[in-house]
Amino acid sequence: MVYPAAAEHAQTSELSENTGEAQLVEAFEALTDHAITKRPMVPGQTGAQLSGGMDSTNLAISLALAYPGAITPCALLIGGPAGPQQEERRRTVIEQTGFAADCTVRAADHLTLSPGGLRRARAEAISPLDEPHLEAADALAQALRARGMHTVVAGFGGDEVARVRRPEGGPVRTPTAPAWCGERVRELLGEVNTGISPATVAPETALVALEVATPLLARRGLWAVAPFTDPDMVRFGQRLPVEWKTDKRLLHRRLAARGLPKKVVNPPLRENFGHLMNHAVHQYATGLLRGWGKELHLIEQGYLDAAVLAETVERAATAPEDAAPFRTGLFLITAVELALRAL
Repeated sequence: MVYPAAAEHAQTSELSENTGEAQLVEAFEALTDHAITKRPMVPGQTGAQLSGGMDSTNLAISLALAYPGAITPCALLIGGPAGPQQEERRRTVIEQTGFAADCTVRAADHLTLSPGGLRRARAEAISPLDEPHLEAADALAQALRARGMHTVVAGFGGDEVARVRRPEGGPVRTPTAPAWCGERVRELLGEVNTGISPATVAPETALVALEVATPLLARRGLWAVAPFTDPDMVRFGQRLPVEWKTDKRLLHRRLAARGLPKKVVNPPLRENFGHLMNHAVHQYATGLLRGWGKELHLIEQGYLDAAVLAETVERAATAPEDAAPFRTGLFLITAVELALRAL
């Protein structure tokens, strides 16, 4: 097997003369509509991710405008300090655009690694690389299927309209290992970028997002569609002038052009799942890792330093906020160990 040549990527450009904000937003809307209509769509059986973020919101609005009253908006509600803001912003978009009935799940009711959740109850069927918030995402997938949905349109790949590509031949970041990693990991660090596949048309971040989301949706009979990965959309994002990429300015201005209020266009609080992962690691991951002790497969195989890991687990077990600096690593360690024990 031989890899194909790396995909060519366009560099940022300048807007042509007499092209202003209104014309650029109009061009973006037309291109989005074009990418959406390329794919077979049954509006009454299609859900659109509407988390409130710039990427998914812009796509969801385009779908709702194309199929008034037929597209089902869906989201995991994050709760926490920014939860009310997320819910108010989503409600405003839905009321001012015109969707079918909303479909949501409160993520706090289905914490990662919770007993009875897919990752623990069916570990043999779950990859460590599946969606981190698998339990909540699966609950949402089930809710969508209960409504007869078979397609979910996602905002994966929207970051391309905000990314400035590194010049070819620029510096490559050398990976480092967390303190709890064993010698075997450190020996492998030099091979991280060896024999990797060439550059793809769609951005790698979008492909990774699809990689983690598609299995859980497919298990429930749903298919993920990501219009931002369309080659025409990708090229548009690559050529977008830097000033329109910065802070996803184009996506913000498109929402403003649709008459949405400032609270939707420029929310003051960041909306993410960080606080939920803090609770999950504090409440569940530390208990599992304590129970396994030094009998982890990852320790036996030399991938983890038992003493450093044990110290980190105790720190994360103190309180959710103490788990924050270690949440990603401890979650991944727990997820991998669960998968290994299911073999």
